[in-house]
Parts: sequence; structure tokens; C-alpha cells
Amino acid sequence: MRNVVVVDGFRTPLCKEGTDFRETDADVLGAWVVREMITKCHRWNLPLETIDCVLGSNVATPTHAVNPTRVAAVTGGLPVTIPADTVAGKNCGSGVTALYYASLRIRSGDADTVLVIGMEAMSRIPVAYHHTVADLLLQYGKARTFRDRAAGALALIPTLLNLKKYPPRVGLMLGLTDPMCDLIMGLTAENIAKDPALGITRADQDAFSVRSHRNAARAWKDGLFADEVVPMYVPERSAYVMRDNGIREDAGQETFRDVKPVFDRHHGSVTPANSSQITDAAAAVLLMEEEKAKSLGLPILGYLKDYADFGYEPSCMGLAPVGAIAKVLAKARLTLKDFAVWEINEAFASVVLGISRILNSSSLMERKFGRYGLTERLGEIPPDDLNPHGGAIALGHPVGVSGLRLAMTSLFELKRRNAERAMISACVGGGQGVAMILERK
Repeated sequence: MRNVVVVDGFRTPLCKEGTDFRETDADVLGAWVVREMITKCHRWNLPLETIDCVLGSNVATPTHAVNPTRVAAVTGGLPVTIPADTVAGKNCGSGVTALYYASLRIRSGDADTVLVIGMEAMSRIPVAYHHTVADLLLQYGKARTFRDRAAGALALIPTLLNLKKYPPRVGLMLGLTDPMCDLIMGLTAENIAKDPALGITRADQDAFSVRSHRNAARAWKDGLFADEVVPMYVPERSAYVMRDNGIREDAGQETFRDVKPVFDRHHGSVTPANSSQITDAAAAVLLMEEEKAKSLGLPILGYLKDYADFGYEPSCMGLAPVGAIAKVLAKARLTLKDFAVWEINEAFASVVLGISRILNSSSLMERKFGRYGLTERLGEIPPDDLNPHGGAIALGHPVGVSGLRLAMTSLFELKRRNAERAMISACVGGGQGVAMILERK
């Protein structure tokens, strides 16, 4: 079996929706990280033609660039002869899945070198007209005479202004709502938080969120993101964006205590403060077959190993990583104790808390996953090993980028600790979970 190595990887700063990257489309963000990787290739004296293909991860596909990976690759400066494709349908797991698909191409011998990029511009997700308004706009566009255009305008304008009867459809809200259970993602997190078997309180969620912000703030202060984050120049601002902008350095229990629940306003406990942030960002990871990387004298940051995904109830999608983690551990014949670093995506505080509690309890495992053949406790994740530099609650969750961020954060942390193995995992809207093992040898 051919081994797959990570030569290098990086990300842009993670910026909250409507802030520094609000005017930048996903393919433009992707092109920027492609250009940065090209710079690194020149530094390594690596011909660009060495890259066999580009595989990208993007969930909110731009309407003007339906294969944003191809657009980003070419406009970023790669030769047009290098093919590119986009993984989109795995939602929050798309980044991890893109890494897995890229590794399959290398392991099979179909490719030796694959550039994986992630890009997400959640600020740019469009608002759609109500279908009645859209029909009238189409009719108006077909009008050829002044009389027809006037009649079309008279029908269109009052309909367009009647927002109560013909409300626009907010793309972001549609994308965050699962059509199978008709729940927005925040309500699936509420289902986990309200489950008496899990015993997750509002205070638990807020405390976890405070930890995320404090860990992220400390990581920036100590320079721990220096190798992972590359500043991005934003022409509209004529300035570089240097760091993640969603971190609350003043985070404390008292800071978040008064934040109101937003998904279940009367009986809920999931708030904006204990949920992940809507974010814009991009990332890039260069993968290569091990012997080729060694023959070229390239750095080896780590290895992509086993991967697993798992299907679960859509209404409690946040618990699905339990199944994916159990599955990949069995596949690799490893236990929780074999891992020095854990990066579990913080879609919501209740999600990570629920996953951690089930993994450490045979009774909860039996209750929640017994029907899937999982009944035994897997063990406790040491708190210092779980998301040690914060997660999506503090840093942000650009859905198509998060999987790449988890991978790079964990590999750089393994390097700092001189440790061997990391687990990354994420829940996926629609009732799925993904997990991947990474190693440093």
C-alpha cells in the first residue's frame, strides 16, 4: 500500500460573516491559497506540473463558479492542464472527505501528488426570490414591447414589495436546515442538549465555549498558529488580514450567561455564544506519495491514515461522530489511548460534550448506538488533548474549510508535542459523521 504524506498546509485567517472577507467570493479565496502554495512550490524547486490534480472542498457553491476548485486553480496560477474537481455534498465533513478522496487517488496509483483546497464564503450566500416573484421577473425579461414591459412592471413591483406574502428565501438558512427532519442545525443541537440521558446543562455549554475562546486566544498570544495561518491581502480594504477575528479574549461565564437562546427561545440552551461562528476562509494542503516526497527532498509534516464515515439520525446529527470514531478505531485496531491530539469540530458545544460523554460511558453507548452494534465504552478523551487551541466556537466554522483546518491544526500540534497520532472528526448535517487518523512518524 502506498503511503500518503502531508508535505505542507496552511489556511487564511478565519473571518466572521460580514467582516473582513465579506466582499470576497469563495473561488477568489481559493485562488489566493493556490497562489500561496505555488510560492511554496517555487521555494522547493517543485515544478507545478508535478501536481496531478486539484481536489477542492466547498459547500455553498458560488452560482458564478459551479466548480470553484477549477476556477480557483486556474485563476490562482496553476497550468490549465491540471484537472480539478469539487467535493460539496458532505457538508461540514467535505474537507475531511476531500482529503480522503485525494488519498485514495494516491494510494491507488492514479496520482502521485494532489493539491487539496477548501474555500467557503458564507457571507456571499445569496438570497433567493420567492418563486412567484421569480416567475414575474422571467416574464418581464421576455417582454419585447413598451406595453408588455409596463404591464410586467405593474405586476412585478407590488409583488416584489409584498415581503409578507412573498418572502425572499435566505440561502444560508435554507442550507442550514435539514429537509429530512425539517430542523435547522441549531435545533438538532438543542435535541442533544435537552436529552436527559446526556445531562448537558446551559452552564456546561457556556463553560466549554469559554474554554474554546481562551484556548484560541492563548494560542495566538503564544504564536502557535504562526505555521498554520498565512495573512491574506484584501484589495477592497487595501490591507492584510492577519489573524482570526471571532475570538473573544474577554470570554467568561458571566460574558455568555446573558446571551439568549436563538433556536428555541423559550426552552432552549443553545445560544450564539455556545455555537460555531458563520465564517469565511480558505485552506490548502499538499499531499504526495511518500517515496516521491522523499526523493524530491520535500518536508513531511505527517501521514493520512484510516478514514471512516457513519450514518445516524438526522435529528441528532451531532452525535454521528461517535459512530465514525468507533468505526475508524476498529479499522485501525487502535484505542483512544493511542492518540495524543483530538480535534472534534465544535459545531455546537452540546455536540462535543455529547460525543465525549457517550465515548466514555457503556450505558450511553448502548442507549444511543446499541442498535448499530456499538455497546462498549471506548474511553475518556483527556481534556488537555481535546481541541487544545480552541475550535469552531472561537475560531469559526467555514464549512468547506473546517476539515482541512482540523487536519493542519492537529499535525502542527503533533509536531510541537513530538507525538505520534491524532484523530480528527466532524458531525455532518443530514445525520452523518466523519473521522480520520493522522500520524507523524
